[in-house]
Amino acid sequence: MATPTPVTYTQWDGTRGITYWRAEWTTTDNFTDTVVVDISALSPVPTAIKIRAVKATLNGDIEATIELDATTDVLVYVFEGQTDSTLIDITDFTDGPSNGRVASSSLAGFVGDAILTTANVASGDELTLLVYYQKSE
Repeated sequence: MATPTPVTYTQWDGTRGITYWRAEWTTTDNFTDTVVVDISALSPVPTAIKIRAVKATLNGDIEATIELDATTDVLVYVFEGQTDSTLIDITDFTDGPSNGRVASSSLAGFVGDAILTTANVASGDELTLLVYYQKSE
């Protein structure tokens, strides 16, 4: 058994970006620290990114945790689905401190990628993410 292979698409203009990420499960295998936004694959490569907003569509009782990668990961948000229903959750961080979720590049083990860990997945569950971000100084 294995986790599903996600479909991804990224647009990046050197300052702002959006990543589309989607997976459909046929097993009960969860993702653990799976990269959703790989900052080293962006061109030009930013030192860090700031998560401005995340739109998640969850089909099933799935839990999806988005974090910024470091030795001790920095929590962005935890999305929780509901059994036998579709949940659409839009979380906008631009009204908060720093106008988004950001991890300091001085953190131990800082990588800065946006990563995903899932829990409670079942065959037939689906997760779609739209992650909006910008270059962080």
